[in-house]
Amino acid sequence: MKSGVGKPILIGAAIFLAALFLGAGFREFVWSLFSPASIVGDTVDCMSDDLETISRKWFEEYFSDLEGWTVPYNYRIEKAEITSAEILTDLEEPYIQLDYQVYAASANNGVMYNLELMQTNERRVYTGQMVLRWERTDWNTWQIAEKLRPVQYQIMTPEYQEEANMPQTQHYKFQSDKEMTYYIQDETLYVTYDGGETFQEVPDGYEKVCKETNDTYDELLDDNSYIVTEEFTGFIGYTDQGTELIYSEDQGGTWQESLITENGYKAASFLSRQNGVCYVTFATDRALGSDYYGSWWSEDLNTWTYITTGDMPLSNLTCVYWASDGTGYYARGELLYRMAGREGGLEELTWPEAVEVTESLGFNPFDSIDRFYEEDGVLYMVVGQGSDGDYVKDGKLSEALYQSADGVTFTFVKEIADDTPEEAG
Repeated sequence: MKSGVGKPILIGAAIFLAALFLGAGFREFVWSLFSPASIVGDTVDCMSDDLETISRKWFEEYFSDLEGWTVPYNYRIEKAEITSAEILTDLEEPYIQLDYQVYAASANNGVMYNLELMQTNERRVYTGQMVLRWERTDWNTWQIAEKLRPVQYQIMTPEYQEEANMPQTQHYKFQSDKEMTYYIQDETLYVTYDGGETFQEVPDGYEKVCKETNDTYDELLDDNSYIVTEEFTGFIGYTDQGTELIYSEDQGGTWQESLITENGYKAASFLSRQNGVCYVTFATDRALGSDYYGSWWSEDLNTWTYITTGDMPLSNLTCVYWASDGTGYYARGELLYRMAGREGGLEELTWPEAVEVTESLGFNPFDSIDRFYEEDGVLYMVVGQGSDGDYVKDGKLSEALYQSADGVTFTFVKEIADDTPEEAG
């Protein structure tokens, strides 16, 4: 005799699965309707005219709308709290800077990008900063008229503008000993592939590549910040629309631009291209005098993917280089980190002092990793003396050359002369 128990169980399971799929579909539908409120133009009702009171009330209301199941995971948070609030009075109208922490509801990294946050050492805990200017629109209604990053506010201050108006652009001689390199003359960026016999202009290159945030120009491009080869030439440029890659694949005959992200500003920048993959790293935020960095990669030079480097914030980098085996190297002064592939975290590496130099001088002058390059399957690392270096040998600042066969263990090779171009007379 057949049991009559199995059929009800199957029916019940089918109903459960149908409800599950229906619920998931409804959730996806609700998420598709979600759109976060724009901060600029947002309002809050508050009887007080104290900026901190107004800002705290708005902050609580705004971020509470990002809690709950109706918010997709790339925006959803558990809570947000202000850690400090400071009234800024450098300009004619007062602004207020909010420093805050956000506790994400999941490990979805989209929360960090969408809410313009920075990583911390704690999992799912991020920090943020914003500078707001409020306008009263009614007797008890206030509206956000302007939202800035702290660095944007600093640029607007009279003190910063006074510094910006001081002429600081330094010009450099052409390095004729380099067959393929860049050259700047008369506020124009050029590249050459034949040691200076002929030059190709990089369209708008001087404005986009060399212009600093204070409206001065830096004509000395950092090592590992650009590429000039017959196969590929590239520079990182900054515009009002965001950060872009300016590149040529036909030795400067034609140039193309690829928008990487709408964020970013001119600081130390880094560019690598290996096996058809392009890697870029540049500053995306500034806080308390430190620049914070992000990295992206692309195969087609059209679609860019953010590289998650782990919980450690990337600040004040002096060099970034991606090797031909897909390993990334991040340096901050004398600190060196290695990333095996485009996913995962950073592993700290150690490298030995140049013992012979240290013993003769009584101290180690080499404390800033400046650049990497590869030759015949060997990775080379050049360590300089930083901005305050003064150890000179044979009339030139000295640098330390290291090498590594496995990409992990580095050994000192020799001292080399700093090849920074001479200043133009």
